[in-house]
Amino acid sequence: MMNIKLTGIAIAAAIAAALALAYWPASDGGAPGAATTTAASAPAGRSLESYLNIDASVPAAQPPVLASLAQRLERLGASGRAEDAYAAFNLIDDCIVFQRESRLPGMELELGREMTAEEKAAQQQLCAGLTQRQREDRLAYLATAAKAGVPGAATLFLSEGPFGDRSALRNRADDPLVQAWKRQAIAQLTVQADEADLSSVASLMMAYLRDGEVVQKDAPQAYGYLLALRLVYDDILAPGVTNPYQDEYWHWLQAELTPEQQAAAAAKGQAIAAKFRQHAGRPAHG
Repeated sequence: MMNIKLTGIAIAAAIAAALALAYWPASDGGAPGAATTTAASAPAGRSLESYLNIDASVPAAQPPVLASLAQRLERLGASGRAEDAYAAFNLIDDCIVFQRESRLPGMELELGREMTAEEKAAQQQLCAGLTQRQREDRLAYLATAAKAGVPGAATLFLSEGPFGDRSALRNRADDPLVQAWKRQAIAQLTVQADEADLSSVASLMMAYLRDGEVVQKDAPQAYGYLLALRLVYDDILAPGVTNPYQDEYWHWLQAELTPEQQAAAAAKGQAIAAKFRQHAGRPAHG
């Protein structure tokens, strides 16, 4: 369980960094520089295990590397498990990225090195069979995973935009389908944030910091999620490592809240941190 949550920490940091760049221009003196610098070193995606062991359900006598893309997707789809739907999404998404860039940046970041020629050849062979239908199925797999609460899926559902088209948030803002998608995206993130999925916590914190295409600014909400991240990072960071969510960097956000709002935000943050400790098997703080 703990390795899953620590992967979530990396995701949370990376999501915060990526979204911070969207919310704060480089010239904005209010940007939390230390937070984004710290977060930028973390991979914005998946654990290395998810790259190298996508089809773990295949028996050892049938190594996944020998299965075609269609065979892997068929196995994953047939299981009926939301986790396998998420794996199917990632499998297709990896192929789309690889065909565009001839590498998998996320995997290389996890490995701490470039992909070898053998790894690239294997990925190229696998992805050569990618069809348009599989590309279209990708978002349906993600929606299944996000709806079921698979960690990380709700964050990617938000980042993909309505039906895979982020421009719809601007160009079709009044479309009932887009409005419904936004409600669904935020509802999924909220449920997962309450369960201490750190990628969802970080995504909501950044979304509520100012008016955006999905939600309007809500400083009390943003500060509650900020406090949750601070408490979790206080638990897991090594001694001497600076917590990027200290008030030293975020005092401007706290100053926007009334004492009552600060108290409510503190309660939210403590509840999420307690849930994280429960998942991680850590003792509750007194």
